[in-house]
Amino acid sequence: MKIETITYKRVKNLGNYQTETIEMTAVLDQYDDPSVVSQELRELVKNQLFPLSPALVPTETDNF
Repeated sequence: MKIETITYKRVKNLGNYQTETIEMTAVLDQYDDPSVVSQELRELVKNQLFPLSPALVPTETDNF
């Protein structure tokens, strides 16, 4: 089986009968690992629907 494209879609419940949907599709080349690409798509979609709060994102001035 040859996988040529991978699509990941996720729906976020906003409450009050509202939702937000994000879907991303990746076109694979011969060197792409489908499992790696699918994980990357999941992360991209998750980060768009559930972004980190600005207070949780490290800045250049944070000393860790």
